[in-house]
Amino acid sequence: MIELNSIIGNIAALTILLFIGLLVFKSKKTRLLYIIWITFGLNVGIFAVGIFTKYYSTMFSIYEMTLFYNPALDLAGSIFVEALREIFVYYRILVFIPTIVLSICYLVIKSKHKADKKSFSQKNTLKYGPMLPIMVLIMGFILSVSTLGVVKVSMESKWPINAERPLYGVQSAGLYNFYLGEFFGINLLEKSDDEQFDSTLFSAYNKNRDTYTNIFGQSYGKTLHISEAPTVEIDPSLLQNNNLNGIFKDKNVVVIHVETFNHFLLETDNPYFDDAYFSNLKTLLSESYVLDNFYTNVGIGNSSDAEFSVMTGLYPRGDTTIYWNYNEVPYVFDALPKLFNGYEKVSLHSDVPIFYNRQNVHENMFEFDEYIYYDAEDDNRSSNKNAVNRYPNHLIKTDEKSPWISDLSLMDWTMMEAERISNLGKNYFLYPIMIQPHTPYLYDPYIDTPLFTQDTLNIDQTALKFINYERYTNDFYQKFFEVAKTLKDTVYIFYADHGSGIAKRDLEVILGRSLTPLEYRTEMLKTTAFIYAPDDTDTTSVLPKGLIKGRQPLVRSQVDLYRTIVELFGVTTNQYYYGVNALSNERTFSIDTRTFDIITDDYYLLSKHLATDNEATPDNVFYYKNPSEVSIDPYEVYEYVIVFKKRMDQMITKNVQQYLTID
Repeated sequence: MIELNSIIGNIAALTILLFIGLLVFKSKKTRLLYIIWITFGLNVGIFAVGIFTKYYSTMFSIYEMTLFYNPALDLAGSIFVEALREIFVYYRILVFIPTIVLSICYLVIKSKHKADKKSFSQKNTLKYGPMLPIMVLIMGFILSVSTLGVVKVSMESKWPINAERPLYGVQSAGLYNFYLGEFFGINLLEKSDDEQFDSTLFSAYNKNRDTYTNIFGQSYGKTLHISEAPTVEIDPSLLQNNNLNGIFKDKNVVVIHVETFNHFLLETDNPYFDDAYFSNLKTLLSESYVLDNFYTNVGIGNSSDAEFSVMTGLYPRGDTTIYWNYNEVPYVFDALPKLFNGYEKVSLHSDVPIFYNRQNVHENMFEFDEYIYYDAEDDNRSSNKNAVNRYPNHLIKTDEKSPWISDLSLMDWTMMEAERISNLGKNYFLYPIMIQPHTPYLYDPYIDTPLFTQDTLNIDQTALKFINYERYTNDFYQKFFEVAKTLKDTVYIFYADHGSGIAKRDLEVILGRSLTPLEYRTEMLKTTAFIYAPDDTDTTSVLPKGLIKGRQPLVRSQVDLYRTIVELFGVTTNQYYYGVNALSNERTFSIDTRTFDIITDDYYLLSKHLATDNEATPDNVFYYKNPSEVSIDPYEVYEYVIVFKKRMDQMITKNVQQYLTID
C-alpha cells in the first residue's frame, strides 16, 4: 500500500507541474520548452540526490540545511568534479534520457512547423478551455496532499525517530511528491507525538551506577573488575587492586581522531592486502588494546558527529548537525575535557575554525582551553590559535593545492603542545584531529607512484585513491612512533570517525568475494579504535611496548569510548552515561544514526524493514551466527532500541542531559 501511495504521489506531483505549465504558457513552443526545462530540472535534481546519498547515505531535506553551513569551497569543487566524471563512469547519464528524448521531440516538432513558424509561436487555446486544466490541477493537489498525509500517519506510527525520516518520506510519498510538498511548506519530518519528558524514563538506561541490568540480561556496574575483562593483558605496574578503574589516573591523555578508515583495510585474507599493507599501524596494534568489532555512530554530521559521540558518550540525532545547532541551542554536557580537572586541554585541527563550527563548540560546549586551527586567509593575523602564527615552521602540505596542512605536521603540533604544557608543570589532554584521507581522497603525496592501478585492480578511481592512501597513512603512524618515544607518562586513544562509502561492487573486487547487501553495510560501518599505553622504560624498541594489550571481539562503538575513558582515568561525572566500558565482556549494540540500522554480536538489523514487517525475516536480519544460538529475538532488540533512540533524540533536542544526574 505504501508503494502504491508513492506511485500515486509521484503522478500527482508531475501532474501539478505539467498543468501549471499548460496554464501559464500559451503557445505550443513555450509549452514544449517548459516541459523540456522542467524535465531537465527534475533530472538534475535526481542526479544531485544520487550524489548526496553516495556521500551521506541518506536523503536530503530542505528543512535540514546545517550541513551546508560549512565553508567548503575547495571540497565542494572537488566533489563536483568527481560528480561530473560519474555521469559517464557510473552511467548516471541515463538520468538525463527524458531530457534528451524530449529535446529531440522538440526539434522534430519544430522542423514540422518550419513552413508555418507563426502557428508554432502563437497563442494556442486549450481544446476544453482553462477549466479542465484547473480541475485536473486541483485534483493533483488533493492527491498530493492526501498521499503526504498517509505518509505522515505511517511515519508517526512506524518511524518515531529522526534518523532517515527524509528517506522514509521519499520512499513512501514518492520522490517528486516529497520534495514538492517540502517546497509548498509541508514538513513530514516534524514529530507531533513526542512523549512528555520524564527523567525517570532515562534512569533505566543510566550506567553510571553501582549495578544495572542491560537488555541482554547481564548485570554490571561502573566499576570494572579484572574478571569482567578477560581479553585484557595488563602490565602489573598499572594495577593497584582487582579492578581496572583508575589504572591511568593522573596520566596525560591524547585522543587521536583518525579520518576515514574501514576495518577491511587490515584484513589479509584477500588477493591484494598483505602484512606489509599498513605495516606501521599493525605494529602499533600489536602493542595496543584493540577494539576488533568497532562501529561508527555518525549521522549527516560526519566527523563532527564522531567527535560529539566520543566527547559526550551520546548518539547524535543523525538527521542534523549538532555542532551548528549549538548556535541556537546552548547544549550542556559533561564533555570529557570538563572532567579532567587541573589538566590543560587543547584540540588541534588543520582546517579553518568555522568548519563544523568547531572553534565555538570545542571551546564553549566541550570547554577545551584552546582550539588550534589552520587558516591562511585569516584576517586576524595576530591570533596565536592560528597555526600560521603558532607553528610557522611546521606547515607542510601533502600537495601545494591542498587547503589543509599534512597530519604529519599535526603530530609536530601535538608534541610541541605536550612539551609546552609539561614545562608548565601541568598535565595535558590533547585532541589532534586528522584531516586526510578526506573524500574524495585528493592530495595524496604518492599520487604519482600508486600501490595499485586499474591495470592491477579494476575498481572505480575514487575507491582506488582511497586504498592507495595507505602509504601516506603509514607515514603518519611512523611519525606517531616518534611521538610515543618523545612524550612521557601519556596514554593514547585512537578512533576512526567513519568509513569510506565506496561502492559495493568495488569492495567485492577488493575482498575477492561476493557480499550480501547487509554484509556490505556492515563493512562500511565497521572501522577501528584502540588504546595504546607505552612503557616509558622501553627505549630500545622501534615502538615502546604497550602496558595494556589484547583484542576485544564484542561490538563496540564511538559512544562507548566516553565511559571507557572516564573509568580508566578515574575521573567522575554525576551525569548519566549510556555506553559500555570497551574493555569489559558486557554485550551491547551499535546504532547507525543515519539509517537507524542496529548491530549486535548476533545480527545486523535492517530497522526500516523491521518497522513495517513487524517480525524478523531473512530480508531484515543478517545473522552472524546460527539463529538458534541467539540469546534475544531480533525484533525485541529493535523495539527496545527504537524507544531508546527516540528518547535520546528528545533529550538532545530539549537540552536536558544536564538535568539527568545521579544523587
